[in-house]
Amino acid sequence: MRSGDVFAGYVIERELGRGGMGSVYLAKHPRLPRLTALKLLNQEMFSDDEIRARFIREADLVAQLDHPNIVTVYDRGTEDEQLWISMQYIDGVNASAVPATALPPQRAAQIIGETAKALDYAHGRNVLHRDVKPANILLARSSKTGGERVYLTDFGIARLRDDTGHLTQTGTVTATLAYASPEQLTGATLDGRSDQYSLACTLFQLLTGTVPFEGTSPAAVIRGHLQQPPPPVSPLRQGLPRALDGVLARALAKRPADRYRSCVEFAAAVERALSTPPVPPRPPTPVRPQPIVAQQPVVAPRPPTPVHPQPVIQQQPPARQPTPATPRPQVAPSQRPAYGPAYTNQIPATNQMPSANQMPSYQAPTYSPRPTPPGYPVPQRKSGAPIGWIVFGIVAVLIVLIIVVAVIVKASKSKADGQPAPGVVTLSFESYLNHDNALGDKPFRITL
Repeated sequence: MRSGDVFAGYVIERELGRGGMGSVYLAKHPRLPRLTALKLLNQEMFSDDEIRARFIREADLVAQLDHPNIVTVYDRGTEDEQLWISMQYIDGVNASAVPATALPPQRAAQIIGETAKALDYAHGRNVLHRDVKPANILLARSSKTGGERVYLTDFGIARLRDDTGHLTQTGTVTATLAYASPEQLTGATLDGRSDQYSLACTLFQLLTGTVPFEGTSPAAVIRGHLQQPPPPVSPLRQGLPRALDGVLARALAKRPADRYRSCVEFAAAVERALSTPPVPPRPPTPVRPQPIVAQQPVVAPRPPTPVHPQPVIQQQPPARQPTPATPRPQVAPSQRPAYGPAYTNQIPATNQMPSANQMPSYQAPTYSPRPTPPGYPVPQRKSGAPIGWIVFGIVAVLIVLIIVVAVIVKASKSKADGQPAPGVVTLSFESYLNHDNALGDKPFRITL
């Protein structure tokens, strides 16, 4: 469709964009002095009942939503077997057209915060977007405030949360794989936390220019969403605080129960993480000059001199030289000493002993006492007889006295009776000496 063409009463100005299902044109309203965005479904898809029903439902769902961050739907209809929707025109660009290097982190957090408000509003009316991504977020300058306005658009695959009629074929994923939640990929029940997962992938894209899970094939991307942990975002861009890694990790959790309760709560956590002052790097430890120690040159050890075996030479002992005989001096007989009378004159003639004055005096050697080591007790020498022998002597005397007293008492008792006790034999000292003992086992008495 070219500029100037009229379709359903709208005058086409120019084409704004084109997708797989249709195109969007800038057009003039036929009755009101304003520009609108006219979205047309491709004619070849008009015969597809599922796509046609989805297109009509988008207009019906968005028409129920009235939020400053959601593009307003004005009208819908059919013209020449072609469906169309008239929407609010946003003079701006979508977020995917802004390079990450030109987008400050605070501005990215603002975009996510405004989009989160729109999503929570839609979730409160049981509407799920199911295709949140940077291309569906429009950025425009506000003529009233002069600031930037954020709009969420393209509810083409949105549906009611309690809608049990699936308009997609079994096993078909209609969302963009790079931003799809694990629930969408597995066909599980969806709620607002599915859009939160896609919003976290969108923030990752705005900050780094890449998506959390990339791959060379759709299967690799799906495997990343279902199995791999999300990568930290702080190492991918300088200046991002590490606290943001934990926020994104929670919003990108595999289980919806582990994510934030709402999209606005997730956006608030992003704001807090970015407002946290970055931890300054630890200054390097100053290197103190170390004293220079002169080292001795390392001398390589000298290799040992190889020892060559020497031939064994048996040496003969030197011949013993005969000792030359020393000639004895010849002494004349008159010069020989006289042994008898000569020595006799040197010994005193008498046998008298030398006097006491002549004898050398003997002096006994003196011995200094051996020093006692400190702390060592000096043994005391015991004086007198040992105590053991004294005790032994006293005991022996007592035993002898007891025996003597017993014998005297027994003898006195027998003498008083006049006869010896029955069974008692009197044995004289003489018979004992003669070994005249035939008593057997009878007791005997010794009579002295």
